[in-house]
Amino acid sequence: MFKKGMALILTAAMAMSLAACGGSSSTTTTKAAAGTTKAAATTAAAGTTKAAAATTAAAGTTKAAAAGTTAKGGSGEQVTLNLIWWGNQTRNDVTKKACDLYMQKNPNVKINVEFTDWSGYWDKLSAMAAGGNLPDIIQQDYAYITQWQKNNQLADLSEFIKSGTIDTKKIPQSVIDSGSINGKCYAISLGSNAPAMIYDKAVVEKAGVTIPDQMKMSEFMTISKTIYDKTGVKTYFAGDATMLQMMARCTGTDIYEEMKAGTDTSVKRYFSYVDKIAKSDYTIPADILAEKNPDVVETKPIDDGTTWNDFAFSNMFIAISKAAGRDLGLCMFPQPDEGDKQVMYLKPSQFFSIAETSKHKEEAAKFINWFTNDKDCNLILMGERGIPVNSDVAAAVKEKMDKVNQQIFEYVDKVGKVATPIDKPDPAGKGEINDQLKNTVEQIRVNEVATDKAVTQFVATSKEILNKK
Repeated sequence: MFKKGMALILTAAMAMSLAACGGSSSTTTTKAAAGTTKAAATTAAAGTTKAAAATTAAAGTTKAAAAGTTAKGGSGEQVTLNLIWWGNQTRNDVTKKACDLYMQKNPNVKINVEFTDWSGYWDKLSAMAAGGNLPDIIQQDYAYITQWQKNNQLADLSEFIKSGTIDTKKIPQSVIDSGSINGKCYAISLGSNAPAMIYDKAVVEKAGVTIPDQMKMSEFMTISKTIYDKTGVKTYFAGDATMLQMMARCTGTDIYEEMKAGTDTSVKRYFSYVDKIAKSDYTIPADILAEKNPDVVETKPIDDGTTWNDFAFSNMFIAISKAAGRDLGLCMFPQPDEGDKQVMYLKPSQFFSIAETSKHKEEAAKFINWFTNDKDCNLILMGERGIPVNSDVAAAVKEKMDKVNQQIFEYVDKVGKVATPIDKPDPAGKGEINDQLKNTVEQIRVNEVATDKAVTQFVATSKEILNKK
């Protein structure tokens, strides 16, 4: 039953028209580049930590360097692979453990790991690309694959799939398609996730309210007011591209296509909600929100109970629950009142790609195959990057899941039953637009700019950015 459900979820997650990689990804505004191009992502992905930003490789490893090195040893050719990813401390810990296991099973392979948080990842990767020293294996995001592929930074993985080096027999074709461009695969999805509103169960219970699987925006505001009146706990409303995207999806449109044409409908809708909620008595004050920084897992205002809710992607639920140290719940993003199209979607959480410059593409492909298909590996990872794409692996992991992880599986299953196709990958220029969005939302929250003026300025600048790319 689960296997059938997983196949349905994954098929729905990837049944999308792609030119190529949280959501948007999830929740931070950053500057990023595909080799030389600036870009950014939403959400996502989501999930980052400033605490990890300065963290580099674990003991016994070194910083990722260009395309690996080769040395001759007594047991045959020794290969060094360099691997980089973004993530929070939970992801860092489990990924390093998985790499250690791989090296134990493959003593001729050494893996040097490097990681940072989301906010610094793409700048670091761009600098590596500019210097010609990309790591062999690169964690990629749905928003960026097209740009990196266009800059010839990613290797074609099709030959490794065809040869069986990367075994896809238990992976739906739609998953392979999600990392493919023009019929060639450049990235392997590491899991599926979905946008989510995370809430404090104890606070909700104390307030005497029930959180439905999905609510209207008007209902969200009413519930927020009730919770504040009954408990004194504030509400957080996301000021990022993922929430903006939902304002367009509710009417079946694409936010970037709207702004490229100079259409302000969805932006006006979003800024109106931002303004209304910011002026309420139940919302977290802008200065405290800036201090807490909801973009970082360990400082989110839900962690210490300042707010009763948060917005993130489902694969971040583990880290957020750990940071909060309390029993949290998951529900879908609120549905804007103005549209009747379902806003929810399933998204490839992250991908692994191989650098075109790698001197050890086959060894890198073997590692990706193991990371995706090996049960022991995934019993270490425990779905931290999303529900495993291999159906047998997903079933094995689910059996071992604790209560927190079980909630993620159940939540993604619910979303899969109502999800509509994900938007196409984010366009070049999104990074500049996200920077502008973050600043504009902050200005609205502190009443530095009128909503109508903010809409006009934001749409005009976004149109200019999108049309010059």
